[in-house]
Amino acid sequence: MSLDPLDPLDPLDPLDRDGSVDPGTDFYRFANGGWLDANPIPAGYGAWGAIEEVETRNEVVLRELLERVAADPQDDLDRLLGDAYAAGMDLDAIEAAGVEPVRPFLDRVAEASSYHDVLALLPSFHESGIFPFFGTEVSVDHDDSSRNLLWLADAGLGLPDRDAYFDEGDAPAGLRAAYVEHVAAQLGNLEIADASRLARAVFDLETRMAELHLRAEDKRDPDRTLNRHSIGELDRLAPELDLPGYLRALGAEVAESVNVQNPASLAGLHAIIADTGIDILRAYLLFHVVKAVADALPTAFDDEAFSFYGRRIDGQKQKHERSKRVIDAITSDMGEALSQRFVEATFPPTAKDRAVRMVEAILEEMRRSLETREWMSDGTRARGLDKLDTLRVKIGYPDRWRDWSGLRADRSAYAANRLSAARFEFERQLGKLGEPVDVTEWELPPHVVNAYYHPNRNEIVFPAGILQPPLFDADADDALNFGGIGTVIAHEITHGFDDQGRRFDAHGAFRDWWAPEDEQHFKGLADRLAAQFDAYVVIDEVHVNGRLTLGENIADLGGITLAHRAHARIAGDAPSVGGLTPAQRFFLANATLWRVNVSDELARTLAQIDPHSPRDLRLRGPFSNLDAFQAAFGLNDEALMMRPREERIEIW
Repeated sequence: MSLDPLDPLDPLDPLDRDGSVDPGTDFYRFANGGWLDANPIPAGYGAWGAIEEVETRNEVVLRELLERVAADPQDDLDRLLGDAYAAGMDLDAIEAAGVEPVRPFLDRVAEASSYHDVLALLPSFHESGIFPFFGTEVSVDHDDSSRNLLWLADAGLGLPDRDAYFDEGDAPAGLRAAYVEHVAAQLGNLEIADASRLARAVFDLETRMAELHLRAEDKRDPDRTLNRHSIGELDRLAPELDLPGYLRALGAEVAESVNVQNPASLAGLHAIIADTGIDILRAYLLFHVVKAVADALPTAFDDEAFSFYGRRIDGQKQKHERSKRVIDAITSDMGEALSQRFVEATFPPTAKDRAVRMVEAILEEMRRSLETREWMSDGTRARGLDKLDTLRVKIGYPDRWRDWSGLRADRSAYAANRLSAARFEFERQLGKLGEPVDVTEWELPPHVVNAYYHPNRNEIVFPAGILQPPLFDADADDALNFGGIGTVIAHEITHGFDDQGRRFDAHGAFRDWWAPEDEQHFKGLADRLAAQFDAYVVIDEVHVNGRLTLGENIADLGGITLAHRAHARIAGDAPSVGGLTPAQRFFLANATLWRVNVSDELARTLAQIDPHSPRDLRLRGPFSNLDAFQAAFGLNDEALMMRPREERIEIW
């Protein structure tokens, strides 16, 4: 394979590749080896790759604009952002405030003398973004996408996932021991006596809760998670919890019904709480107060939170710089406000127009795929095409920005600001109950490097944050853009037809619209893909969970397939560049998306909780099934990168 010099402005830098590796043996290393060797993980990160590079460049813009509005606000939006940023950067004020910003929570916990008192605290905790025992959120109704629905969901664990409490082996056991030490340290920071004993008891309490929680892969199954309950049914499910009273105290009495993500967990929760000593319940609540806002509390709390969640869970060697951490907090608390300023600085209309044209080309390719699936019956095909035609596309930023009037930030009260922002958002969410769904709403701040498909809204969303070089460049050639962001666009489109998304109809309702024989054929293909990924090893004895990652793996395979077909149709007889054909540039551009160095700690954590496969396998897995990839690089059937022809999988 030639590594001829390219145009100096071409982002496909030959130095990023490893010419000593045959592309048919290890294309991931061939495409990215030079970059991987030259880019070790920075101390503040658990992973460093193409996504992190884009995020870091975006953060430079965000930091500069926040510093500007903090110094010289021009309007109320500037003032809100500037005050929030200044408060987060004022470490002296944070230290001086101590735990006073969370004193109301600490005092109420100290006053609790029975489990009834503990349950009475939950509405005030939940509305402030602190979720012991279970969580509350508002989403689109899965039976009627014009309405909103309140959810009660599994929450209240300090480890990343329920399986972390039970997995066997030295690494999981070591993580559990470190977690108990972490809980004890944070209780000690609150000057709670007998912290070590209480920490062990808190862990035991969470372990009993975890036994009732859904596994990560089960949370993807709408048959398991969509459980509508009337208020009367909700009361009968868990009478001792007085959930109707909880909803009234929360201000959600307008809700006529509620979705319970995991009825068994909610039904069994009271017995666990009632069987736990009040001193342990108080310790559990205190720890989760600290966990929610540790980065906004004095250094002792912040350092301890980093020691466990940053170092042990994410594999970071040191904290991120303060400005990045404050940007992350503002993104969580008032992200769309920050996005409004980011978009003004980075995403011109010309870029949006180019992205729109790419989406149109890939949607046409998805239409052709639906029309040509030989295993799909005419009725299912027609309903699938209807779903595609109804798909809503959002690119760059909302048509109407969110109103932030009513939210204030105090430059000397960082933790209080964060709690206030959580309450502001929670009240906004509750305000949607009884109101029609706002189809213009975005569920992700537009400056974030991500994209999503929403099954209940039947929409795909591509924020300005991800529509940045090298993932997307309005001035680049089609091969780079289709191999980069084009595969992400196609990925999100196919989510509407993956193992989960396909179960929702054109209007976002959870409904069976597949003919039985079509469903069985699709499940057969999906099972084969799950088995392919189950066989991959992440690290040591840890394998990919093919069921947890199935939706993303279907979307990765379908995404690169559709994007390549769309590009091939558009490219025509386009010339080679730097010794690379358009098809080769397409696959190399895609490979650069997934280049990453990952710490062992983060690799273990993600294997347990992330519905995405490890990034190198997001290349190796799909590519091994693609005849087009094999043809682009002239590989023979025996190439290690390729699966045997009879085992290759094509879904879309």
